[in-house]
Amino acid sequence: MRVLWLAEEIGLPYSTEILQMFSSEMQRADYLAIHPMGKVPAIDDDGFILWETTAIFDYLISKYSDGGLIPPRDTALGAKAVQWINFAENPLTIIMGEIVAHDGVLPPDRCIPALVERGRELAPDLIAIVEKALEGDTSGAPEFILGDNFSAADIMLGFALNIAQYLGFVSESTPKTLAYCQRLTERPAFQRASQ
Repeated sequence: MRVLWLAEEIGLPYSTEILQMFSSEMQRADYLAIHPMGKVPAIDDDGFILWETTAIFDYLISKYSDGGLIPPRDTALGAKAVQWINFAENPLTIIMGEIVAHDGVLPPDRCIPALVERGRELAPDLIAIVEKALEGDTSGAPEFILGDNFSAADIMLGFALNIAQYLGFVSESTPKTLAYCQRLTERPAFQRASQ
């Protein structure tokens, strides 16, 4: 979803290949040649294969856009973008993904209930970090995580926060994060990527 959303934001044409998650299809030799861990996402850009979401983001933004979705890394704003991208990927997406996967998505013999329990303990604190960041300063609350401008960090956070909302960790008790999620999911690029 994140890579599709990014492609929509930058106007990059793409096609998708749908694989059944957690299936033997993802362990076929031909797919393992694309992603050696048998996971998603992975891209094939005219024969150039790349996997890992953050690497794909860096590549696509650098090659196919004006680069504006990640401010220059040597600026405070660029460093903050990288910070939020990394926070969104690990721990936020990891924890939310573990809860979902081990609480019913995985086959029962692969579920680890302790990961669900640990995730449910950690999740409120992770969401509280986002809620505090969205409070802003004396000039008011920011529309996006870096301020007034949408960035790749919002895509990464939006993905994880949507899972958190599904799980009940983003709710009326976290009003700034809830409103932020709504702003993100109302974006036309998000809507197109979700179809």
